[in-house]
Amino acid sequence: MPDEALNIAAVQMDIAWEDPPSNYQRVSRLLQTQPPGPGSLIILPEMFPTGFSMNLDHTAENASLAPSLSAEFLRQLASDYQCAVLGGITTRNSQGKGQNEAVAFAPDGRLLCRYRKIQPFSLSGEAEAFSPGTDTCAFEWQGVRIAPLICYDLRFPEWFRRGAADGAELYPVIASWPMARIQHWVTLLQARAIENLAYTVGVNRIGTDPSFRYTGRTLIANPHGDIVMDAGDRETVLHHRLEISSLREWRKKFPALRDRKDRLDQPT
Repeated sequence: MPDEALNIAAVQMDIAWEDPPSNYQRVSRLLQTQPPGPGSLIILPEMFPTGFSMNLDHTAENASLAPSLSAEFLRQLASDYQCAVLGGITTRNSQGKGQNEAVAFAPDGRLLCRYRKIQPFSLSGEAEAFSPGTDTCAFEWQGVRIAPLICYDLRFPEWFRRGAADGAELYPVIASWPMARIQHWVTLLQARAIENLAYTVGVNRIGTDPSFRYTGRTLIANPHGDIVMDAGDRETVLHHRLEISSLREWRKKFPALRDRKDRLDQPT
């Protein structure tokens, strides 16, 4: 059997509040000092250009513009490093509501995925400012099926199950997850990996904003729920090689996905 693997470069950063140019520079500097190899998947946190702001007049980019500034930045990173790049941006729809999105681009500039957060965080007012998404999104990179989700989505296992029905082997969860509930973050990433026989890569931020303090814990959990890498609370790029061949062997041996009663991929 060929050695099937995927290299991850997860960027844990201190996000400057509502300041895209500063955050573009910070991402560029971190990747220059800790560059990923060609073919990797680079992952940036939720709302990486601005922080977790509800102030759409300062943060939202027009979704009808092609490309938006942040999308163009991600496209350029993908081209520069010959990698796929996934990051969280804010757009505004035609009704004036915000859209909290995870977008992914290939090195040739192709849009691989545009996922809109299904579960806005009602406690922070996100549900009033942002329009929820309606479905998951999956794409392939280096032969691996990938289904991104965003922050509060992590508390809702049904969306991971929908990704499983679409063949997801890797769930990147991009976030602005506060320190006060950081143990929930760790435990839920492990649980989602175990129950879906998949890798989870949780990419969080550090630093502070007007409402929260963030302590990072960007981490990778394997399909057994073991934490194989943890960035702690420092600004860094977490590099790791995901052993996809081992994941596929485990899925053949262990029947949890095949045995579930609510299979979304079964014919009706």
